[in-house]
Amino acid sequence: MDELWVIEAPGKARTLAAILARLGLDAKVQATKGHLLSMPDRLAPLGIDARLHEFMRAPRDIETVRRLRDMAREAARVVIATDADQEGDVIAWDVADMVSDIQPHPVRVRLRGMDDDSIREAIAAATPMRKEDAIPGRTRAIVDRLIGAVFSRNGVAVGRVGTALLGLVQRDCPAVSRLRLSAPAKDGGRPWLAECDVKAPLGAADAARLASLALPVLDTGESAPFTAPPGHMGDIMVRAADRLDLSPAETAKSLQRNYEAGRMSYPRAGSRGMSRAAALKMKRIMEKAGCRFDDTAVAPKGLDGAHDAPHPIGPVDLSLSPDRMGADDAVRALVARDLVRTGQRHVRQRAHGERIGKFLLGEGFPPDVARFVAGLDWRRDQGPRFPGQESWVASEVVRRRPDAVLLEAAVKAGLGRPSTWANHIEGFLSRGLVDQDLRLTDKGLAWIGASPQCLLDPRLSAAIERACEQTGAVHPDGSSEPWEALAGRIIQALPPEIQGRVRAAADAEPTRARRDYRAMAEPGIDLDAIRDAGPGYTAPAYRPEDG
Repeated sequence: MDELWVIEAPGKARTLAAILARLGLDAKVQATKGHLLSMPDRLAPLGIDARLHEFMRAPRDIETVRRLRDMAREAARVVIATDADQEGDVIAWDVADMVSDIQPHPVRVRLRGMDDDSIREAIAAATPMRKEDAIPGRTRAIVDRLIGAVFSRNGVAVGRVGTALLGLVQRDCPAVSRLRLSAPAKDGGRPWLAECDVKAPLGAADAARLASLALPVLDTGESAPFTAPPGHMGDIMVRAADRLDLSPAETAKSLQRNYEAGRMSYPRAGSRGMSRAAALKMKRIMEKAGCRFDDTAVAPKGLDGAHDAPHPIGPVDLSLSPDRMGADDAVRALVARDLVRTGQRHVRQRAHGERIGKFLLGEGFPPDVARFVAGLDWRRDQGPRFPGQESWVASEVVRRRPDAVLLEAAVKAGLGRPSTWANHIEGFLSRGLVDQDLRLTDKGLAWIGASPQCLLDPRLSAAIERACEQTGAVHPDGSSEPWEALAGRIIQALPPEIQGRVRAAADAEPTRARRDYRAMAEPGIDLDAIRDAGPGYTAPAYRPEDG
Protein backbone atom coordinates (compact mmCIF):
# COMPACT_ATOMS: atom_id res chain seq x y z
CA MET A 1 0.00 0.00 0.00
CA ASP A 2 1.06 3.58 -0.60
CA GLU A 3 -0.31 5.06 2.61
CA LEU A 4 -1.32 4.04 6.11
CA TRP A 5 -3.88 6.40 7.62
CA VAL A 6 -4.25 6.40 11.41
CA ILE A 7 -7.47 7.61 13.01
CA GLU A 8 -9.06 7.22 16.47
CA ALA A 9 -12.42 5.47 16.15
CA PRO A 10 -13.16 2.22 14.27
CA GLY A 11 -16.44 3.70 13.01
CA LYS A 12 -14.62 6.66 11.51
CA ALA A 13 -12.00 4.31 10.08
CA ARG A 14 -14.58 2.52 7.95
CA THR A 15 -16.01 5.80 6.66
CA LEU A 16 -12.54 7.19 5.94
CA ALA A 17 -11.43 4.03 4.09
CA ALA A 18 -14.42 4.31 1.75
CA ILE A 19 -13.70 8.00 1.06
CA LEU A 20 -10.01 7.40 0.37
CA ALA A 21 -10.95 4.64 -2.08
CA ARG A 22 -13.32 7.04 -3.89
CA LEU A 23 -10.49 9.57 -4.06
CA GLY A 24 -8.32 6.95 -5.77
CA LEU A 25 -5.79 6.53 -2.93
CA ASP A 26 -4.15 3.19 -2.23
CA ALA A 27 -4.49 3.35 1.53
CA LYS A 28 -5.40 1.31 4.56
CA VAL A 29 -6.84 2.78 7.75
CA GLN A 30 -5.98 1.73 11.30
CA ALA A 31 -7.87 2.98 14.38
CA THR A 32 -6.08 3.62 17.67
CA LYS A 33 -9.34 3.08 19.62
CA GLY A 34 -8.81 6.30 21.53
CA HIS A 35 -5.59 7.16 23.31
CA LEU A 36 -2.71 4.93 22.30
CA LEU A 37 -0.88 5.42 25.61
CA SER A 38 -2.32 6.26 29.00
CA MET A 39 -1.66 6.40 32.70
CA PRO A 40 -3.42 3.91 35.01
CA ASP A 41 -7.02 4.81 35.82
CA ARG A 42 -6.33 4.69 39.56
CA LEU A 43 -4.50 7.64 41.07
CA ALA A 44 -2.34 5.50 43.33
CA PRO A 45 0.50 4.99 42.79
CA LEU A 46 1.08 8.48 41.45
CA GLY A 47 3.21 7.33 38.51
CA ILE A 48 4.88 10.75 38.06
CA ASP A 49 8.46 11.27 39.19
CA ALA A 50 10.39 14.29 40.43
CA ARG A 51 11.01 15.47 36.85
CA LEU A 52 7.22 15.30 36.26
CA HIS A 53 7.83 12.38 33.93
CA GLU A 54 4.81 10.04 33.66
CA PHE A 55 6.82 6.87 34.08
CA MET A 56 3.74 4.63 34.31
CA ARG A 57 2.34 5.81 30.99
CA ALA A 58 2.02 2.74 28.76
CA PRO A 59 0.10 1.32 25.77
CA ARG A 60 -3.61 0.74 26.43
CA ASP A 61 -3.86 -2.10 23.91
CA ILE A 62 -0.58 -3.71 22.97
CA GLU A 63 -2.11 -5.61 20.04
CA THR A 64 -3.27 -2.35 18.44
CA VAL A 65 0.25 -0.96 18.78
CA ARG A 66 1.77 -4.08 17.23
CA ARG A 67 -0.68 -3.97 14.35
CA LEU A 68 0.09 -0.30 13.82
CA ARG A 69 3.82 -0.95 13.62
CA ASP A 70 3.36 -3.90 11.28
CA MET A 71 1.21 -1.82 8.92
CA ALA A 72 3.70 1.07 9.07
CA ARG A 73 6.41 -1.28 7.78
CA GLU A 74 4.28 -2.07 4.73
CA ALA A 75 3.38 1.55 3.89
CA ALA A 76 5.30 4.05 1.83
CA ARG A 77 3.93 6.88 3.98
CA VAL A 78 2.06 7.25 7.27
CA VAL A 79 -0.72 9.84 7.52
CA ILE A 80 -1.98 10.60 11.04
CA ALA A 81 -5.56 11.87 10.80
CA THR A 82 -6.61 12.18 14.42
CA ASP A 83 -8.96 14.99 15.40
CA ALA A 84 -7.65 18.53 15.36
CA ASP A 85 -8.09 19.04 19.08
CA GLN A 86 -5.74 18.61 22.01
CA GLU A 87 -6.65 14.97 22.59
CA GLY A 88 -6.07 14.32 18.90
CA ASP A 89 -2.73 16.11 19.05
CA VAL A 90 -1.59 13.91 21.96
CA ILE A 91 -2.67 10.73 20.14
CA ALA A 92 -1.02 11.94 16.94
CA TRP A 93 2.34 12.50 18.64
CA ASP A 94 2.13 9.13 20.40
CA VAL A 95 1.51 7.44 17.05
CA ALA A 96 4.35 9.34 15.41
CA ASP A 97 6.72 8.44 18.25
CA MET A 98 5.62 4.82 18.20
CA VAL A 99 6.56 4.38 14.51
CA SER A 100 9.46 6.86 14.37
CA ASP A 101 12.05 4.11 13.87
CA ILE A 102 10.04 2.78 10.91
CA GLN A 103 8.49 5.99 9.50
CA PRO A 104 10.50 8.99 10.72
CA HIS A 105 8.46 11.57 8.75
CA PRO A 106 4.72 10.95 9.16
CA VAL A 107 2.24 13.50 7.86
CA ARG A 108 -0.40 15.22 10.04
CA VAL A 109 -3.87 15.69 8.56
CA ARG A 110 -6.55 17.50 10.57
CA LEU A 111 -10.08 16.44 9.72
CA ARG A 112 -12.96 18.91 9.91
CA GLY A 113 -15.56 16.62 8.42
CA MET A 114 -15.98 13.03 7.27
CA ASP A 115 -17.14 13.76 3.71
CA ASP A 116 -15.24 13.72 0.43
CA ASP A 117 -14.78 17.49 0.18
CA SER A 118 -13.53 17.81 3.76
CA ILE A 119 -11.02 15.00 3.25
CA ARG A 120 -9.72 16.63 0.05
CA GLU A 121 -9.30 19.93 1.90
CA ALA A 122 -7.54 18.23 4.79
CA ILE A 123 -5.11 16.46 2.46
CA ALA A 124 -4.32 19.75 0.75
CA ALA A 125 -3.57 21.32 4.15
CA ALA A 126 -1.40 18.44 5.46
CA THR A 127 1.64 19.38 7.55
CA PRO A 128 4.62 17.60 9.10
CA MET A 129 4.09 16.25 12.62
CA ARG A 130 4.88 18.75 15.39
CA LYS A 131 5.75 17.64 18.88
CA GLU A 132 4.75 21.08 20.14
CA ASP A 133 1.10 20.41 19.33
CA ALA A 134 0.96 17.75 22.06
CA ILE A 135 2.19 20.09 24.82
CA PRO A 136 -1.19 21.44 26.07
CA GLY A 137 -2.82 18.02 26.37
CA ARG A 138 0.18 16.33 27.99
CA THR A 139 0.71 19.24 30.38
CA ARG A 140 -2.92 19.24 31.49
CA ALA A 141 -2.80 15.49 32.14
CA ILE A 142 0.22 15.88 34.43
CA VAL A 143 -1.19 18.80 36.42
CA ASP A 144 -4.66 17.27 36.76
CA ARG A 145 -3.34 13.90 37.91
CA LEU A 146 -1.13 15.53 40.53
CA ILE A 147 -4.01 17.59 41.92
CA GLY A 148 -6.38 14.63 41.98
CA ALA A 149 -3.88 12.24 43.55
CA VAL A 150 -2.68 14.63 46.24
CA PHE A 151 -6.00 15.99 47.48
CA SER A 152 -8.51 13.13 46.97
CA ARG A 153 -8.91 11.48 50.34
CA ASN A 154 -11.44 9.49 52.39
CA GLY A 155 -13.98 9.10 49.59
CA VAL A 156 -13.79 12.77 48.54
CA ALA A 157 -12.72 13.12 44.89
CA VAL A 158 -10.87 16.39 44.35
CA GLY A 159 -10.28 17.44 40.75
CA ARG A 160 -9.40 20.65 38.99
CA VAL A 161 -12.71 20.90 37.10
CA GLY A 162 -15.04 18.89 39.36
CA THR A 163 -14.09 20.81 42.48
CA ALA A 164 -14.43 24.10 40.60
CA LEU A 165 -17.98 23.07 39.62
CA LEU A 166 -18.70 22.45 43.29
CA GLY A 167 -17.40 25.91 44.13
CA LEU A 168 -19.42 27.46 41.32
CA VAL A 169 -22.63 26.02 42.81
CA GLN A 170 -21.60 27.12 46.30
CA ARG A 171 -20.93 30.73 45.32
CA ASP A 172 -23.76 31.36 42.88
CA CYS A 173 -26.23 28.48 42.61
CA PRO A 174 -27.51 28.50 38.99
CA ALA A 175 -31.30 28.65 38.75
CA VAL A 176 -33.22 25.83 37.06
CA SER A 177 -36.35 27.97 36.62
CA ARG A 178 -36.50 30.65 33.95
CA LEU A 179 -39.06 33.43 33.51
CA ARG A 180 -40.02 34.37 29.96
CA LEU A 181 -41.97 37.59 29.60
CA SER A 182 -43.90 38.93 26.63
CA ALA A 183 -45.21 42.49 26.34
CA PRO A 184 -47.31 43.87 23.46
CA ALA A 185 -45.77 46.39 21.06
CA LYS A 186 -47.33 49.80 20.53
CA ASP A 187 -46.99 49.44 16.75
CA GLY A 188 -48.93 46.16 16.78
CA GLY A 189 -45.93 44.19 15.50
CA ARG A 190 -43.96 41.41 17.10
CA PRO A 191 -44.14 41.41 20.91
CA TRP A 192 -41.29 42.50 23.13
CA LEU A 193 -39.52 39.60 24.80
CA ALA A 194 -37.38 39.40 27.93
CA GLU A 195 -36.16 36.51 30.06
CA CYS A 196 -34.22 35.92 33.25
CA ASP A 197 -33.38 33.25 35.79
CA VAL A 198 -35.67 32.96 38.78
CA LYS A 199 -33.24 34.01 41.49
CA ALA A 200 -32.69 36.98 43.78
CA PRO A 201 -34.20 39.49 43.76
CA LEU A 202 -36.88 37.51 41.92
CA GLY A 203 -38.56 34.80 43.99
CA ALA A 204 -40.64 31.90 42.71
CA ALA A 205 -43.91 33.51 43.82
CA ASP A 206 -42.98 36.80 42.11
CA ALA A 207 -42.11 34.95 38.90
CA ALA A 208 -45.38 33.02 38.85
CA ARG A 209 -47.37 36.21 39.39
CA LEU A 210 -45.43 38.08 36.70
CA ALA A 211 -46.16 35.29 34.22
CA SER A 212 -49.89 35.69 34.88
CA LEU A 213 -50.02 39.45 34.26
CA ALA A 214 -51.02 41.26 31.08
CA LEU A 215 -48.05 43.61 30.77
CA PRO A 216 -48.40 47.17 29.41
CA VAL A 217 -47.69 48.18 25.83
CA LEU A 218 -44.07 49.17 25.10
CA ASP A 219 -42.70 51.55 22.50
CA THR A 220 -39.54 51.17 20.44
CA GLY A 221 -36.31 52.55 21.83
CA GLU A 222 -32.94 52.19 20.11
CA SER A 223 -32.23 49.87 17.16
CA ALA A 224 -29.02 48.37 15.78
CA PRO A 225 -28.02 45.85 13.09
CA PHE A 226 -27.78 42.33 14.47
CA THR A 227 -26.54 39.00 13.19
CA ALA A 228 -26.48 35.97 15.48
CA PRO A 229 -23.18 34.07 15.61
CA PRO A 230 -23.16 30.28 15.12
CA GLY A 231 -23.33 28.24 18.30
CA HIS A 232 -20.36 26.20 19.55
CA MET A 233 -20.73 22.72 21.00
CA GLY A 234 -21.74 23.99 24.44
CA ASP A 235 -24.43 26.22 22.96
CA ILE A 236 -25.79 23.30 20.94
CA MET A 237 -25.93 20.98 23.97
CA VAL A 238 -27.77 23.61 26.03
CA ARG A 239 -30.19 24.31 23.17
CA ALA A 240 -30.89 20.61 22.66
CA ALA A 241 -31.60 20.22 26.37
CA ASP A 242 -34.02 23.15 26.39
CA ARG A 243 -35.73 22.23 23.12
CA LEU A 244 -35.47 18.44 22.84
CA ASP A 245 -35.02 17.42 26.51
CA LEU A 246 -31.72 15.68 25.70
CA SER A 247 -28.91 15.53 28.22
CA PRO A 248 -25.59 17.10 27.19
CA ALA A 249 -24.09 13.61 27.05
CA GLU A 250 -26.86 12.39 24.72
CA THR A 251 -26.40 15.40 22.45
CA ALA A 252 -22.62 14.94 22.40
CA LYS A 253 -23.05 11.30 21.32
CA SER A 254 -25.54 12.27 18.60
CA LEU A 255 -23.20 14.94 17.26
CA GLN A 256 -20.35 12.43 17.20
CA ARG A 257 -22.42 9.81 15.38
CA ASN A 258 -23.47 12.38 12.79
CA TYR A 259 -19.84 13.40 12.37
CA GLU A 260 -18.63 9.84 11.88
CA ALA A 261 -21.39 9.27 9.32
CA GLY A 262 -20.29 12.33 7.32
CA ARG A 263 -23.46 14.31 8.15
CA MET A 264 -21.92 16.93 10.47
CA SER A 265 -18.67 18.80 10.68
CA TYR A 266 -16.33 18.14 13.61
CA PRO A 267 -18.59 18.70 16.65
CA ARG A 268 -16.23 19.24 19.60
CA ALA A 269 -15.56 22.84 18.62
CA GLY A 270 -15.43 25.86 20.90
CA SER A 271 -15.70 28.37 18.07
CA ARG A 272 -18.65 30.69 17.50
CA GLY A 273 -17.57 31.47 13.97
CA MET A 274 -16.80 29.97 10.57
CA SER A 275 -14.12 30.25 7.95
CA ARG A 276 -15.11 31.73 4.60
CA ALA A 277 -14.95 28.26 3.03
CA ALA A 278 -17.34 26.82 5.62
CA ALA A 279 -19.72 29.78 5.29
CA LEU A 280 -19.84 29.29 1.51
CA LYS A 281 -20.66 25.60 2.06
CA MET A 282 -23.50 26.61 4.34
CA LYS A 283 -24.75 29.06 1.72
CA ARG A 284 -25.03 26.26 -0.85
CA ILE A 285 -26.73 23.92 1.63
CA MET A 286 -29.24 26.55 2.76
CA GLU A 287 -30.07 27.73 -0.74
CA LYS A 288 -30.78 24.14 -1.80
CA ALA A 289 -33.13 23.99 1.18
CA GLY A 290 -34.94 27.06 -0.15
CA CYS A 291 -33.54 29.59 2.31
CA ARG A 292 -31.67 32.81 1.62
CA PHE A 293 -28.25 32.82 3.28
CA ASP A 294 -25.68 35.62 3.21
CA ASP A 295 -22.32 33.98 3.79
CA THR A 296 -20.68 37.38 4.37
CA ALA A 297 -22.89 37.89 7.43
CA VAL A 298 -21.52 34.82 9.25
CA ALA A 299 -19.20 35.67 12.14
CA PRO A 300 -15.61 34.62 11.31
CA LYS A 301 -13.82 32.22 13.61
CA GLY A 302 -10.81 33.44 15.56
CA LEU A 303 -7.34 33.16 14.09
CA ASP A 304 -6.44 30.51 16.67
CA GLY A 305 -9.59 28.44 16.12
CA ALA A 306 -8.86 24.97 14.81
CA HIS A 307 -12.47 24.27 13.90
CA ASP A 308 -15.51 26.00 12.54
CA ALA A 309 -18.66 26.06 14.62
CA PRO A 310 -20.47 22.72 14.13
CA HIS A 311 -22.65 22.65 11.02
CA PRO A 312 -24.46 20.08 8.89
CA ILE A 313 -22.89 18.46 5.85
CA GLY A 314 -25.13 17.47 2.96
CA PRO A 315 -28.81 18.23 2.27
CA VAL A 316 -31.11 19.50 5.02
CA ASP A 317 -34.88 19.87 5.17
CA LEU A 318 -35.62 22.98 7.20
CA SER A 319 -39.37 22.34 7.16
CA LEU A 320 -39.07 19.27 9.39
CA SER A 321 -39.49 19.89 13.11
CA PRO A 322 -36.73 18.39 15.28
CA ASP A 323 -39.34 17.45 17.89
CA ARG A 324 -40.64 14.63 15.68
CA MET A 325 -37.33 12.92 14.91
CA GLY A 326 -34.96 10.46 16.50
CA ALA A 327 -32.11 11.93 18.52
CA ASP A 328 -29.43 12.01 15.79
CA ASP A 329 -31.70 13.53 13.13
CA ALA A 330 -33.25 15.90 15.67
CA VAL A 331 -29.90 17.31 16.82
CA ARG A 332 -28.72 17.76 13.24
CA ALA A 333 -31.99 19.48 12.26
CA LEU A 334 -31.81 21.75 15.30
CA VAL A 335 -28.27 22.83 14.40
CA ALA A 336 -29.32 23.46 10.79
CA ARG A 337 -32.36 25.52 11.78
CA ASP A 338 -30.39 27.62 14.26
CA LEU A 339 -27.71 28.30 11.66
CA VAL A 340 -30.23 29.89 9.27
CA ARG A 341 -30.20 33.11 11.28
CA THR A 342 -26.38 33.34 11.15
CA GLY A 343 -26.66 34.08 7.44
CA GLN A 344 -29.40 36.69 7.80
CA ARG A 345 -29.13 40.32 8.78
CA HIS A 346 -31.68 41.59 11.27
CA VAL A 347 -32.31 44.76 13.18
CA ARG A 348 -32.47 44.22 16.93
CA GLN A 349 -34.86 46.68 18.51
CA ARG A 350 -34.97 47.38 22.22
CA ALA A 351 -37.70 48.91 24.33
CA HIS A 352 -37.25 50.94 27.48
CA GLY A 353 -38.80 49.17 30.44
CA GLU A 354 -39.60 52.16 32.68
CA ARG A 355 -43.31 51.79 31.96
CA ILE A 356 -43.23 48.19 33.13
CA GLY A 357 -41.41 49.22 36.31
CA LYS A 358 -44.11 51.76 37.15
CA PHE A 359 -46.81 49.23 36.29
CA LEU A 360 -45.34 46.62 38.63
CA LEU A 361 -45.06 49.11 41.50
CA GLY A 362 -48.74 49.83 41.00
CA GLU A 363 -49.43 46.10 41.20
CA GLY A 364 -47.76 45.92 44.58
CA PHE A 365 -44.41 44.36 43.61
CA PRO A 366 -41.38 45.26 45.77
CA PRO A 367 -39.29 48.11 44.35
CA ASP A 368 -36.22 45.90 43.80
CA VAL A 369 -38.28 43.43 41.75
CA ALA A 370 -39.89 46.23 39.73
CA ARG A 371 -36.49 47.78 38.97
CA PHE A 372 -35.02 44.39 38.06
CA VAL A 373 -37.78 43.51 35.58
CA ALA A 374 -37.78 47.00 34.08
CA GLY A 375 -34.03 46.70 33.49
CA LEU A 376 -34.21 43.43 31.57
CA ASP A 377 -33.22 43.30 27.91
CA TRP A 378 -36.62 43.89 26.26
CA ARG A 379 -35.93 43.05 22.64
CA ARG A 380 -37.34 41.92 19.31
CA ASP A 381 -35.68 41.21 15.98
CA GLN A 382 -37.01 42.70 12.76
CA GLY A 383 -36.07 41.00 9.52
CA PRO A 384 -36.51 37.72 7.66
CA ARG A 385 -38.31 34.99 9.53
CA PHE A 386 -36.63 31.60 9.89
CA PRO A 387 -37.54 28.12 11.18
CA GLY A 388 -37.34 27.79 14.94
CA GLN A 389 -37.26 31.56 15.47
CA GLU A 390 -37.30 32.66 19.11
CA SER A 391 -40.87 33.51 19.99
CA TRP A 392 -43.42 33.10 22.76
CA VAL A 393 -46.81 34.71 22.83
CA ALA A 394 -47.63 34.38 26.53
CA SER A 395 -45.40 34.91 29.54
CA GLU A 396 -44.42 31.72 31.37
CA VAL A 397 -42.10 30.15 33.91
CA VAL A 398 -40.23 27.15 32.51
CA ARG A 399 -38.17 24.57 34.35
CA ARG A 400 -34.90 23.71 32.69
CA ARG A 401 -32.78 20.57 32.90
CA PRO A 402 -30.24 20.91 35.73
CA ASP A 403 -27.47 19.44 33.55
CA ALA A 404 -28.06 22.09 30.88
CA VAL A 405 -28.11 24.89 33.46
CA LEU A 406 -24.87 23.69 35.03
CA LEU A 407 -23.22 23.24 31.64
CA GLU A 408 -24.17 26.79 30.67
CA ALA A 409 -22.62 28.12 33.87
CA ALA A 410 -19.48 25.99 33.43
CA VAL A 411 -18.88 27.20 29.87
CA LYS A 412 -19.32 30.80 30.99
CA ALA A 413 -16.80 30.25 33.78
CA GLY A 414 -14.25 28.71 31.39
CA LEU A 415 -14.33 25.25 32.95
CA GLY A 416 -13.33 22.32 30.75
CA ARG A 417 -13.17 22.09 26.98
CA PRO A 418 -15.65 21.10 24.25
CA SER A 419 -14.45 17.49 24.33
CA THR A 420 -14.91 17.23 28.11
CA TRP A 421 -17.93 19.44 28.87
CA ALA A 422 -20.57 16.70 28.75
CA ASN A 423 -18.51 14.17 30.73
CA HIS A 424 -17.66 16.68 33.46
CA ILE A 425 -21.31 17.63 33.93
CA GLU A 426 -22.56 14.05 33.88
CA GLY A 427 -19.87 12.90 36.33
CA PHE A 428 -20.48 15.79 38.71
CA LEU A 429 -24.25 15.26 38.85
CA SER A 430 -23.87 11.50 39.33
CA ARG A 431 -22.10 12.01 42.68
CA GLY A 432 -25.13 13.33 44.54
CA LEU A 433 -23.46 16.60 45.57
CA VAL A 434 -26.47 18.67 44.48
CA ASP A 435 -30.19 18.05 44.24
CA GLN A 436 -32.47 18.55 41.23
CA ASP A 437 -32.55 22.28 41.95
CA LEU A 438 -28.73 22.40 41.97
CA ARG A 439 -28.73 23.11 45.70
CA LEU A 440 -25.94 21.55 47.72
CA THR A 441 -26.76 18.33 49.53
CA ASP A 442 -25.21 17.30 52.85
CA LYS A 443 -22.68 15.30 50.86
CA GLY A 444 -21.87 18.35 48.74
CA LEU A 445 -21.35 20.48 51.83
CA ALA A 446 -19.07 17.81 53.30
CA TRP A 447 -17.01 17.70 50.10
CA ILE A 448 -16.66 21.48 50.17
CA GLY A 449 -15.30 21.25 53.71
CA ALA A 450 -12.78 18.60 52.62
CA SER A 451 -11.56 20.46 49.51
CA PRO A 452 -8.84 23.12 49.30
CA GLN A 453 -10.55 26.50 49.17
CA CYS A 454 -8.54 27.76 46.21
CA LEU A 455 -9.59 24.76 44.09
CA LEU A 456 -13.23 25.66 44.73
CA ASP A 457 -12.65 28.94 42.88
CA PRO A 458 -13.52 28.39 39.18
CA ARG A 459 -11.04 31.10 38.22
CA LEU A 460 -8.10 28.92 39.25
CA SER A 461 -9.24 26.03 37.07
CA ALA A 462 -9.77 28.39 34.12
CA ALA A 463 -6.33 29.95 34.69
CA ILE A 464 -4.64 26.53 34.66
CA GLU A 465 -6.53 25.71 31.45
CA ARG A 466 -5.17 28.86 29.82
CA ALA A 467 -1.66 28.26 31.14
CA CYS A 468 -1.53 24.84 29.47
CA GLU A 469 -1.89 26.66 26.14
CA GLN A 470 1.17 28.86 26.71
CA THR A 471 3.57 26.68 24.77
CA GLY A 472 5.66 29.45 23.26
CA ALA A 473 7.54 30.18 26.47
CA VAL A 474 8.58 26.56 27.08
CA HIS A 475 12.33 25.99 26.86
CA PRO A 476 13.12 22.60 28.42
CA ASP A 477 16.63 21.40 29.00
CA GLY A 478 17.80 18.25 27.31
CA SER A 479 16.67 16.03 30.16
CA SER A 480 12.97 16.98 30.16
CA GLU A 481 10.08 17.01 27.74
CA PRO A 482 8.36 20.33 26.95
CA TRP A 483 5.15 19.28 28.74
CA GLU A 484 7.16 18.42 31.83
CA ALA A 485 8.79 21.85 31.77
CA LEU A 486 5.46 23.64 31.33
CA ALA A 487 3.80 21.58 34.06
CA GLY A 488 6.66 22.55 36.40
CA ARG A 489 6.11 26.24 35.68
CA ILE A 490 2.37 25.92 36.30
CA ILE A 491 2.93 24.12 39.61
CA GLN A 492 5.30 26.87 40.75
CA ALA A 493 2.55 29.42 40.06
CA LEU A 494 -0.15 27.58 42.05
CA PRO A 495 -1.43 29.11 45.30
CA PRO A 496 0.84 28.27 48.28
CA GLU A 497 -1.80 26.14 50.01
CA ILE A 498 -1.59 23.52 47.24
CA GLN A 499 1.73 24.22 45.50
CA GLY A 500 3.94 22.73 48.22
CA ARG A 501 1.94 19.52 48.57
CA VAL A 502 1.77 18.93 44.81
CA ARG A 503 5.48 19.52 44.39
CA ALA A 504 6.31 17.33 47.38
CA ALA A 505 4.26 14.43 45.99
CA ALA A 506 6.26 14.45 42.77
CA ASP A 507 9.59 14.99 44.54
CA ALA A 508 8.91 11.90 46.67
CA GLU A 509 9.17 9.76 43.52
CA PRO A 510 12.78 9.13 42.43
CA THR A 511 13.47 9.83 38.79
CA ARG A 512 12.85 6.87 36.52
CA ALA A 513 14.43 5.92 33.22
CA ARG A 514 12.32 6.83 30.23
CA ARG A 515 10.65 3.81 28.72
CA ASP A 516 10.99 2.90 25.09
CA TYR A 517 7.36 2.26 24.24
CA ARG A 518 8.33 0.70 20.93
CA ALA A 519 10.06 -2.10 22.79
CA MET A 520 6.82 -2.90 24.54
CA ALA A 521 5.20 -3.58 21.18
CA GLU A 522 7.74 -6.16 20.08
CA PRO A 523 6.82 -9.86 20.16
CA GLY A 524 7.35 -11.55 23.50
CA ILE A 525 6.72 -8.47 25.66
CA ASP A 526 3.87 -9.01 28.14
CA LEU A 527 2.19 -5.69 28.92
CA ASP A 528 0.42 -7.09 31.99
CA ALA A 529 3.79 -8.11 33.40
CA ILE A 530 5.07 -4.60 32.79
CA ARG A 531 2.19 -3.06 34.74
CA ASP A 532 2.43 -5.66 37.53
CA ALA A 533 6.15 -5.08 37.87
CA GLY A 534 5.44 -1.66 39.33
CA PRO A 535 7.16 1.72 39.07
CA GLY A 536 10.70 0.37 39.07
CA TYR A 537 10.34 -1.67 35.90
CA THR A 538 12.15 -0.52 32.78
CA ALA A 539 11.32 -2.09 29.43
CA PRO A 540 14.13 -3.83 27.53
CA ALA A 541 16.06 -1.58 25.18
CA TYR A 542 14.69 -1.55 21.67
CA ARG A 543 17.11 -2.66 18.95
CA PRO A 544 16.31 -1.62 15.36
CA GLU A 545 17.89 -4.82 14.06
CA ASP A 546 15.10 -6.76 15.80
CA GLY A 547 12.57 -5.56 13.32
